[in-house]
Amino acid sequence: MTLFAGMKKSFVPLFLFIPALFCSTFAKAQYFEERTLIWEKDLIDIGSVMEENGEVISEFFFVNKADFPIFIEEVITDCGCTTASYTTDTLSQDKIGSVKISYDPSGRGGTFSKMIIVKTNIDSDGDSLFLEGNSIPYRENIEDHYSRRIGNLGFNTTPINMGNVFTNEPEIKQVAFYNYNTYPIIMNEVRTLAPDYVQLKFVPTVVPAKSRGVLELSYDGAEKNDLGFFEEDIEITLIGNGEPVIPLKLMVTVHEYFAPVRKSEVDNIPKLALSEMEVDLNRIDEDTPISKIITLTNIGGEPLNIRKIVTNCDCLAFFLEKEDLAVDEEADLIFTFDPKGRRGIDHKTLTIFSNDPLNPTRTVIIKSSVR
Repeated sequence: MTLFAGMKKSFVPLFLFIPALFCSTFAKAQYFEERTLIWEKDLIDIGSVMEENGEVISEFFFVNKADFPIFIEEVITDCGCTTASYTTDTLSQDKIGSVKISYDPSGRGGTFSKMIIVKTNIDSDGDSLFLEGNSIPYRENIEDHYSRRIGNLGFNTTPINMGNVFTNEPEIKQVAFYNYNTYPIIMNEVRTLAPDYVQLKFVPTVVPAKSRGVLELSYDGAEKNDLGFFEEDIEITLIGNGEPVIPLKLMVTVHEYFAPVRKSEVDNIPKLALSEMEVDLNRIDEDTPISKIITLTNIGGEPLNIRKIVTNCDCLAFFLEKEDLAVDEEADLIFTFDPKGRRGIDHKTLTIFSNDPLNPTRTVIIKSSVR
């Protein structure tokens, strides 16, 4: 028997390998599609973290819902401020494991979002987890930094500026303060006064003596049900007899939220056009009120509604001809400026809120030189 004769016995035509190879690849693809780790949550917000309190540990839990064993091979963090420990056992179906993330706030300040990638024996790309929060750095000179005292609480600045708030979700602001008292304090939630759309809490709930805490404020623009700039008064009361009321003022500008507009929809939305964005009244006499007209036009493909118009001065009065404009319809906005007692260069504003999703807030500047 020749060598070639022996080889013939083991010869299999190539075309028979192709279906087998395809089936093998398909089976492998199905295998990977079926794998699954179910995470209890893939994002943890740890809130405000005081540097002086040291590391904060958070734990992500998962369950293996696949019908084959899974184990974690590696956990990668994107910052030296985070370290990971994790379940090292091989987990069969329905078994639970976890990944613990330790965050070190030393030398860091501001809001943060840290990504953690968890790689397993069946997924080299890994699952992505996120740790978020607000790191508050330690202040060497407490007296200087928290110098705005209200009662025995020290703030860095007052009033508290919430900034822009939109109606799609409450705006959260965390304000650090210092408890100058020689005893711990707790907010008396029953006696603390705030509008229904403003929620308050201390973090931690009990703020130790001579230490920092956080006043967390939540402002719900939808519940406010109004647009524009507002100053809100709140009064914090602490638990304990004879504790003084702590008055605080909030500043906020509420805007209506509109979802992003697709390019294909741009011609089918309301659009507000103004005849002038800046009106120069030039030189005017102090004792002579002056009126002007700004024309509002709906140049969009849907009806336009003027939600609200506000001014930044009682000296500026206005009258709007109509609030609802059909497509291509116009309306006159007539304003009157009373310059009495306002000598010199003067700037005033008219702010127009509408349902134009691309430009829901428009501000007209009115300039003059009063003599």
